[in-house]
Amino acid sequence: MRLDHRDYIDVIASDSARLLAALDAGRARVIPWSDEWKVQDCAQHVGAVHRVVAQVIEGRPTTTFAAFRELAVPDSSDPALGQWIAASTTALLDQLRTVAADEECWSWWPAGGTVGFWARRMAQETLVHRWDVEIGAGASMVPIDAALAADGIDEYLEIFVARVRAQAAAPGNGETAHVHCTDAAGEWLVTFPSAGTSELRREHAKGDVAFRGPAEGLLLYLWGRVDAAAAGVEVIGDDGVVARWRELVPAI
Repeated sequence: MRLDHRDYIDVIASDSARLLAALDAGRARVIPWSDEWKVQDCAQHVGAVHRVVAQVIEGRPTTTFAAFRELAVPDSSDPALGQWIAASTTALLDQLRTVAADEECWSWWPAGGTVGFWARRMAQETLVHRWDVEIGAGASMVPIDAALAADGIDEYLEIFVARVRAQAAAPGNGETAHVHCTDAAGEWLVTFPSAGTSELRREHAKGDVAFRGPAEGLLLYLWGRVDAAAAGVEVIGDDGVVARWRELVPAI
């Protein structure tokens, strides 16, 4: 399911460039799925994350996010924000291009622990927020590569579902959900055995509810960017589980 380390680097570079172009096109516009987040706020977030992760990799394996609690970040309305974001991305790309993917590095995910974790995380982070910024700015959109989107779904279901459930102690009593890409390799069964827990299997299996559609639509739907109809996602099964999806998997 994972892409090559170099592919993640290419995604970060290309989507960061698109993000900066969209920032210039409509920085003060509000992103549709959010009541408050403007294009410039989302772009600022990406720049800050790129800068911090670059320094985490540089200071590997002991440097953690705790070292950057006082990170100096330009105001989102600062005209020089784009230059600061570009420098942040350059620093991240320099680290990822010169450090091997299997080198030990701190991460907040227990099963992470390598530079490769951050290459994947930053590629998917940049991808989704590039989409946010472009749609918010009214910029022209390009389809998300199906294999890349499927990789993002895999990361979301493995890492973020488990993380948010544990943090929120979200309920669960054995409910299951099947996620199925129609245009790329990717099928998953997520089970919610008890409060605060989840289990993931990468297989074809029947769930209480099924989410079936193109990888891009599924990725954006799971991240709460669009509804199922807009995403082209078919939702089949137990209406009760569908209605409780955001209770089982709290929004991030």
